[in-house]
Amino acid sequence: MEDRIHLRIITTGGPVYDGFVSAIQVPLEDGVIGIMADHVPLLGAVVEGVVKCTRADGEVHYIAVSQGLVHVADNRVGLLVNAAEQAENIDLARAQAAERRARERLKQHTPELDTIRAEAALHRALARQMAVRLMKK
Repeated sequence: MEDRIHLRIITTGGPVYDGFVSAIQVPLEDGVIGIMADHVPLLGAVVEGVVKCTRADGEVHYIAVSQGLVHVADNRVGLLVNAAEQAENIDLARAQAAERRARERLKQHTPELDTIRAEAALHRALARQMAVRLMKK
């Protein structure tokens, strides 16, 4: 299999990944979807999780992503997400600390607590940790 899919992962801060791959796994609301060359056109809602990109030579990249959209057409896949970070750039201890902080906030149940924001922070921290663990396997 050759690298025939052009993958771009973009945040408001700019591109996080831009390259050619042979297979991609993307976390969507209904579960993880696998995308290979000549995939049918698709527009979907991305959820917090890990994108797995596999090159034809077997090299694999893991990218933690937050909510956004994925568009698939003509062997091009674009993810427009709120946040994304390649596993090799993630500080695992910092991600674990972020998880602890988010869990503590959620336990407090104070009136000023923004539950949606705290849950998003928790999911983001968990996705970052998962990306690192997958990379180290």
